[in-house]
Amino acid sequence: MQLDRIDLSDIHHPALLARTVHKLLGKREGAVPVEDIAKALDISEVRLDRFDGFEGMLLTDTVRSNGCILANSSKGRRRARFTVAHELGHFLMERHQLSAENGFTCSARDMRETRDGRQHMRQETQANQFAIELLAPDYLMEPFYSHDPDLRDAQCLRDHLDVSLEACVRRIVARRDEPLAAVWSHNGTVRYFAKSADFPSSRSIKAIRYRTHQPRIAQLPRGTPASRSLWRRTPTPGRAGRTSNSTSKRGSPTTDMQLRYFGPN
Repeated sequence: MQLDRIDLSDIHHPALLARTVHKLLGKREGAVPVEDIAKALDISEVRLDRFDGFEGMLLTDTVRSNGCILANSSKGRRRARFTVAHELGHFLMERHQLSAENGFTCSARDMRETRDGRQHMRQETQANQFAIELLAPDYLMEPFYSHDPDLRDAQCLRDHLDVSLEACVRRIVARRDEPLAAVWSHNGTVRYFAKSADFPSSRSIKAIRYRTHQPRIAQLPRGTPASRSLWRRTPTPGRAGRTSNSTSKRGSPTTDMQLRYFGPN
């Protein structure tokens, strides 16, 4: 694999940077070879192993002469592949300031960062944007889209692209045309969510709470199209909406996931 970092210099937008990498590579089938890409771009070593205290680490200097990436594989290879892409984003985005004397150290929380506040948040958000754009480019995702948004599409993408289910769901939320929101909960409490820019309101997401695993959705403004969720198990009381929950094989609650979207009844 032949890549030259000179072709990527002065590109500071994370999505554009990842798209330029794909332009240089040409279209491919299947999972993106992120470790090979990293090594072709002056990462001397990529090590996937079980580490304590961090999710990912990039060892490099201020001028990015070369680098070494460590990715925690304790949560699975797919999660580790995202971590490799995340650290590669730090390496290629020259304006990112090192978080330690010898590089970057990133936590599990950093891997889900979407805010654009302080510099650290902004850098982690940009590294995440680069990572998902690199691992799940539009041209590899679009053939797997159903007519309507469907969580089963994310399952197919997970297997085809070798990316975690959560990353695939977030990508679908960001890239499809419909107003979408994905909600993750645990033991009856909403942990976090992702929504597209045109999803009607965060209030309707934050109001989701569980009683015996039945969601209660806040009332939406009059005239708002009906809310729907994929993988319906039981209808939401008093709403035309649908709910989708995922539980462990034994039936005990795990981290549940819903994908909600708005459209005609």
